Amino acid sequence: MTLERIGLPGVGVSHLLTTRDGDRLVIVVRPDGCRDLAIYDPAEPDRVAGAVLLCAEEAHLVADVLHTTVVLDHVGGPALSSGVIPTGAAQAVRIRVPAGSAYADRPLATPHGADVVAVIRGARVLPHPDPALKLQADDVLLAVGSSPALARLHDLLAEPC
Repeated sequence: MTLERIGLPGVGVSHLLTTRDGDRLVIVVRPDGCRDLAIYDPAEPDRVAGAVLLCAEEAHLVADVLHTTVVLDHVGGPALSSGVIPTGAAQAVRIRVPAGSAYADRPLATPHGADVVAVIRGARVLPHPDPALKLQADDVLLAVGSSPALARLHDLLAEPC
């Protein structure tokens, strides 16, 4: 997959994605937070086959659906210089608390085996959060741990109300 970012003065930023199969999708991020999504016609690569406008809240809901897996941050260091994470090695990940999570408005006080080292809430970063901190929908947890522990934490946060 390739991704091209193009600034559109007065409009926003265009992100053109081309998949392995050659399908093309463009997402224009507007300054007001809205997103224009369009897919190009495979038979006529310069013609848009369909488009949809998402307001900021709708875009976040779609992102939650698309972001259902743990996103690994690339953490450098001697053990990772090959780009391969050794089995059993600690990993750093970002995990979003999705809208409708059973853990929204609750402290994360269940055993999962990962260490939550920070919570990103909007523009604020809450380092070393107290276990009593109540999570909110759209919080992003920065967690460190083994793959199984991080998967358990992800699955807990994905549980619906």
